[in-house]
Amino acid sequence: MNNRSRVNGTDLSKCDDRNGHGTHVAGIIAARLNGFGVAGVAPKAVLYTVKVLSAGGNGYVSDVAKGIIEATKGPDSKPGTDDDADVISMSLGGPDSQTLHNAVEYAYNYSVTLVAAAGNEGASSPSCPACYPEVIAVGAIDSSGNVPSWSNKNPTVVAPGVNILSTYPGGKYAYMSGTSMACPHVSATAALIQALRLAAHLRKLTPSEVKGVIASTAIDLGPQSYDSLYGYGIVNALRSCF
Repeated sequence: MNNRSRVNGTDLSKCDDRNGHGTHVAGIIAARLNGFGVAGVAPKAVLYTVKVLSAGGNGYVSDVAKGIIEATKGPDSKPGTDDDADVISMSLGGPDSQTLHNAVEYAYNYSVTLVAAAGNEGASSPSCPACYPEVIAVGAIDSSGNVPSWSNKNPTVVAPGVNILSTYPGGKYAYMSGTSMACPHVSATAALIQALRLAAHLRKLTPSEVKGVIASTAIDLGPQSYDSLYGYGIVNALRSCF
């Protein structure tokens, strides 16, 4: 796993998690299938973590934008090479910003699939960057298939986001809730889609195609087709990949 920090304009080689949020969402994506604790949706995924928020969960839009560009370029700092991100998972949100949207478009134009949490404000639309058309916006559902009142409406799809058990700093495990927990379920599904195509010697899908596959294979729970509560439905990794 490679990691970088871009908090408050700094660029540090060490990317420690003093909050627990990042470790938790990373585990949902890629916790190893080793018979201990939990397994992630894509347990063989290679993570490239970029820290853009402080230990208190605060930060600057400019740092988030720089983080997106950092992930797009990868460890060699060159976009379009083999070490850059195939999927960028963003369990964060805030107001609209042209700087942020420019970074999203930069990644999208380099064929990076972007996934973001819809937000936990109970609003009628996703926060940003989930608000942008280039991004897959993810809302939350509970174990009964209900959308909690705090999950922002009009997502692309929904995923489990209530009382999710995952990894936590210090070798521990913890339950957390939020669209932040729903987001990595979809990010990992996007990674699986691309990995299986690579294994089959097929071309990488474009971000638009990945979004289309995830939307079209989701399990529709609300009114037929798209609705403001569930979007296109609950993400289904198995159907997305096969």
